[in-house]
Order: sequence, then C-alpha cells, then structure tokens
Amino acid sequence: MKAAVFKEKGLLAVEEIPTPEPGTGEVLCRIKYCGICGTDLHNYYFGIPVSGSILGHEWCGVITRLGEGVEDFSVGERVMRYKHPWVPPVPPEERIDPRNIRINPRAIYSAPSRRGAYAECITAPTTRLIRVPDEISDQAAACLEPLVAAIHAVRLGNPKVSDTIAFIGAGPIALYMIQRVRQAGARAVYVSEISPARAAKAAELGADRVFNPLKEDFISEIVKLTGGRGPDIVYECAAAKNTLNQACQLVARNGRITCLAVYQEPIMLEPLDWYMMQPEIKFTTNGDSTPFDWEIATEILRQRSIDIETVITNVIPLSDIQETFQALLKPATNNMLRVLVAP
Repeated sequence: MKAAVFKEKGLLAVEEIPTPEPGTGEVLCRIKYCGICGTDLHNYYFGIPVSGSILGHEWCGVITRLGEGVEDFSVGERVMRYKHPWVPPVPPEERIDPRNIRINPRAIYSAPSRRGAYAECITAPTTRLIRVPDEISDQAAACLEPLVAAIHAVRLGNPKVSDTIAFIGAGPIALYMIQRVRQAGARAVYVSEISPARAAKAAELGADRVFNPLKEDFISEIVKLTGGRGPDIVYECAAAKNTLNQACQLVARNGRITCLAVYQEPIMLEPLDWYMMQPEIKFTTNGDSTPFDWEIATEILRQRSIDIETVITNVIPLSDIQETFQALLKPATNNMLRVLVAP
C-alpha cells in the first residue's frame, strides 16, 4: 500500500510499504478520508516524530478484513476513529489513570511504532471504532475528532447566555466553536485572525467583528466594544508565542481563558500586565475529551446542527501531501481551511 512516511523535519515522502495485518481484536480499514490536523502540522514542522512514522488520526474508512476474535463488526461497514475504548473489559494497556501518570505528547508522537491514516489502509482495535450512521457523509465523518475538540473546549469554557466571547485564531476547530457558542446564546463574538480566508469564514459563521492582529490593535478594539470590560471568555486557538499573553490582556476581570491550541515551543508571558485581572486559565486538548463529548459530536454530525462541510475547502490525493503541508504552514497566504487527504 502507499503511505506518506515522515522522513525528517519538514519532509513527508509517499512510499510503498507492506499492508498491515489486523491482529486479534483488530480490523483492517481502507481509508476514505483523513483530515490534516494542526497537531500533525506542528509535529511535522518541529520534527517531533521518529523517521518512518505515519501521521494522521482524524479519519474514516471501510472495514476490509477482520482480525481473529472480531464478532461485533463486519466487512464493508463504514467506521470512524474513537479515542475512548468502550467495549468492556478495558485491556490493561488501555487503562490510564491521570492521577498517577504524566503523559508527554512528545513521547506519544515520537513512538517508532506509530502508524496513522495518511495511508491507503490502517489497522485499528474495534474498541477504538464507531460505526458511521447513514446520515453522516464520509467527509463529515473524517471531521468527528476536531468537532469533539471543539465541543469539549466550548464546554470547558462554560459559556453563559449573553456572554461576550473572543477567539484568538480561527482555524477549523475555532470555526466549529463559533457556531456552537452562537447556539449557546453568546451576546457577541469577536475574532482575531491573520488569514483572510479564515477571517471571512469566521464572519460568515457568526463572528460580529474580525480583526487582523498584524494591522489592528484588536485588544483595544474589543475592550472598547465591550464597554471597557473585555470579553467574558477568550478561546486561545492559535498557539503563537504571544497569543496566550494577548488572551490574558484581553479577557474581562475574573474572566475565563481556554487554551486548546498546542504550544510546541516556549511562549512569552508578562503577568505584570494582567495578573490583577485574575483570569482563570484552563488548558485542554482532545486527549482530555470525554465519551459524552463524542456522543454530542456524533449527534451534531447526524443532525447537521453545525455546518461542518462548509469548512472543508480542499480534498487532496496522497501524492500532494508534502506540498500541502508546506502550504498550510503559511495560512495567511492561502485559502485552505479544513483539508482532507483521500488516499
């Protein structure tokens, strides 16, 4: 089969590799679509994975072969990836007690055995699969995981009716979140974004004002628009060196900041500028989502209560993945939002 293999920092190469065999309790899936995740993009840019790894974890596919002992799935079923094992009993290797273990994402992504879905096929344990309901398209199914991240982050921020909300960064996850906080009754939504394509889509999906931080003092402008208070909640979705500090300067006194972007390098914080505002800061990733978040996200896809597919701008063949990763590193110079790979 063909796969995009991570070779070194900033380089993916499409190669022919052996098709994996499903083990006990596993199935082999033919990948229909795999979304390009910001985490993969950052790992690619910073060179975190081991050479020979295959990235890609936001996928949907069709089961083509069953491993030994698989009785609850059938060949031909459409499935999408599920992060939480749900079939009891949970195997010992699946059990993680967050109170007694420190999880380092660098170690996870640098595992030599990592085999993701930027490939024609992937093996997966059935405990990590969800059937795709008939109402959900293959492309929408490949957006389940970023939608889960959006739902979890919104819930963690705990928006109330009539809250004023700001977003720093308007990538695909933030674009899902903008729609959700509008549904939750946000009084106003403001966005800071350097990409013209992302800025335009944020306005289309519900943002009241969108600012380019390279051209405007968005902090002062949003503070003015909120009567000098600042927004009740700031969602930090950019993970640039200064964006968390900007969120702390922007948020209202005793306001809430939720950071769902992954910082891959040291960041700048100047607490003297804002510590007396006493913001509450929470960090989240999809890794701390709950089964409830996945249930909500699946139901949203089924009911189409959030416009998922409007954020999909590009579907590329595997052969274009290196060129596309390079382009995505410069969001201000392209019109790409959510990109799906179709191996």
